[in-house]
Amino acid sequence: MQTKFKLPEFFQRQVSEPLLLECKADLDPEGCFGEQWIAVSEEKLVVWHRDEAPRLTLPLAEIKDARAVSAVGGGSLHIDTDFGPVVAVRYTAALIPMFDYAAKLIKAAAHSEELPVLSERDLPRSCPQCGNPLDEGMQVCAQCMNKGKLAIRMLRYAKPYKLQMVIAGVLLILTTLVELIPPYLTKIMIDDVLGAARQSTRLLAVIGGLGLTTLVMAAMQAVRGLIGIWVGSKLMGDFRKDIFSALMKLSLAFFDRRQTTQFIGRVNNDAEAMRQFLTDGVIYVIGQLLRFVAVLFILFSLDWKLTLFALIPVPFMVLLSMKIWPKIGRLAYQQWRSILRLNMLVGDSLQGIRVVKAFGRERTEMSRYEQTNTEVVHNNLRMEGMWQFIFPVFSLVTGAGTLLIWYHGGHKVLEGTLQLGTLMALLSYLGMLFGPLEWIQQMINWTSTAMAAAYRVFEVLDTVPEVMDVHEPVPIGTIKGDVAFTKVTYGYEKHNPVLKEIDLQVKSGEMIGLVGHSGAGKSTFINLLCRFYDTDEGSISIDGIPIRSISQTDLRKQIGVVLQETFLFEGSIAENIAYAKPEATPEEIMRAAKIANAHDFIVRMPDGYDTQVGERGHKLSGGEKQRVAIARAVIHDPRILILDEATASVDTETERQIQEAIARLVHGRTTFAIAHRLSTLRNADRLVVLDKGRINEVGTHEELVKIPGGIYRKLVEAQQELSKIKGVEV
Repeated sequence: MQTKFKLPEFFQRQVSEPLLLECKADLDPEGCFGEQWIAVSEEKLVVWHRDEAPRLTLPLAEIKDARAVSAVGGGSLHIDTDFGPVVAVRYTAALIPMFDYAAKLIKAAAHSEELPVLSERDLPRSCPQCGNPLDEGMQVCAQCMNKGKLAIRMLRYAKPYKLQMVIAGVLLILTTLVELIPPYLTKIMIDDVLGAARQSTRLLAVIGGLGLTTLVMAAMQAVRGLIGIWVGSKLMGDFRKDIFSALMKLSLAFFDRRQTTQFIGRVNNDAEAMRQFLTDGVIYVIGQLLRFVAVLFILFSLDWKLTLFALIPVPFMVLLSMKIWPKIGRLAYQQWRSILRLNMLVGDSLQGIRVVKAFGRERTEMSRYEQTNTEVVHNNLRMEGMWQFIFPVFSLVTGAGTLLIWYHGGHKVLEGTLQLGTLMALLSYLGMLFGPLEWIQQMINWTSTAMAAAYRVFEVLDTVPEVMDVHEPVPIGTIKGDVAFTKVTYGYEKHNPVLKEIDLQVKSGEMIGLVGHSGAGKSTFINLLCRFYDTDEGSISIDGIPIRSISQTDLRKQIGVVLQETFLFEGSIAENIAYAKPEATPEEIMRAAKIANAHDFIVRMPDGYDTQVGERGHKLSGGEKQRVAIARAVIHDPRILILDEATASVDTETERQIQEAIARLVHGRTTFAIAHRLSTLRNADRLVVLDKGRINEVGTHEELVKIPGGIYRKLVEAQQELSKIKGVEV
């Protein structure tokens, strides 16, 4: 099975047997940009770095597991062997899907299991025009995008504030024109006032003119700044609102294929880049261009020969900018990457601080940090060193132009063909001219950054949800709860279905237990019922109405979910219970908590129902969070209830309390329950046993345990054996 990367012939000659996988990583063993090649045959895994002997060779017989470990900006392929874990290769974020597939293939090959099927989604994506790697969710790279269309689309956001923008633009033009007055007044002062006798009145007038221009410039800059802040804040709010609204409308599948942390940057950083482009960038660029043209016109009007001498360094500055700024961009990216790795290491070490201390690995973590920190320092020195080189060079080039003016202009002054005031004005205007030239390439790069941010934002705004709402939904009111799966087939990848031809009729008020090995399709079953995904084939109906004909909002009002990993939002216990019904009264919240067996532990807390749960509810124990989640489902009052491992990972007493709460909650509702402990499903009306995506057995607990060699019976026997080992009764 090959990826789009073909193993070089030099490496192919070192592997005689047929290959199951051949692919390339884009980081070297030290985590810097480079190449490593990996090949997997039926006998071994081989990794090369450069044109040399294999860096790593592992027989498949020694491989216990393979894991693709994702991190910020990239990941690494970990191989668990009989002798301990090994990091095979490291790679950037663009290759994460491919190495997720590689890990599955290596694990399957090592255990002689069926190999996974390679899909287009697993392959690294590149720009069809230039071939550069594409970021997750992008269709065209930043270099090839149509920047003109993006700029026009961004400018549409400024339409509601066009009056303020026009005022800011007029003030910019006036400020630029006023900035040109002081050098000319200085010329008049030197040539016409200071060089003549008894000119005190004119001197006062010129000084007054200089003071007035300074005052006018300060006032206009202040007003323009205030307008910019007001418009910028409004634009930032509009950007963030639209991005977040678009994210909320997208289907669950969109987030399954992406690192959700990237969207924090899109909501904040990318929106800020777009805001700067509209409020600061456009105005700054226009202002600099306007000043450049005006200054150039004045210089030629004062002395065109001296102006030509002054412009001699300009081509050198432009060429130098074009050579240096791309290198600055690469150095900035390397610095960003090294800082990401440092932050990732700190996050891992602090989140796993209990493990670090339990195994006495503090020195190891400090050594890892020191190595990564050294890389950050090295990249920082290169970056800052480049900056410290750029500005002196630009100053040297612009200084050469100034020296030419002084030399030739000075000779003219001494010869009497040029007045001293004119020479001083030329030098002042020359400084205004070179300022924009020094930053022209940086402005281009800065604009490209804003364009890339805009593309990422509009990529989200333009994404069509995979699960679309029907245009004319069927009103359902309060449902009875009859559920029917008819020939339902679904796969997260179309060629690899997780559920296959599922047929199941569930009556209102019936409790169904979903049972099966890990990966059998239990969670996918409930995801389809909630319509987080749409079936590939077949249909699901509630009370005889296909769920595709029901508004997603109406559907989910009828469904309540209690998950194993309970998520609580930052806020109070009362706010979390009332999440599905914000208008709930304190009495309703308390009643829901009592039904969920949560009232007693809540009132024992210092602040009772006003107790803050902390981030993700970390101030509460697992059982307490679970009961708050049940109370949240109670107050939602759903007609269909989904329990996904609702009692997993809690002690026996807490499980008893949760079971009591669930018993009250399921009464009169259609319930689908997934449970790790099969004993918790004994009260289910029917158990549906899934195996490899198909319904294998259906019946009550008593009926299924009597089936010789049945899947459910084997699961029960396995748990009973495990319980005997632990000394706990199932």
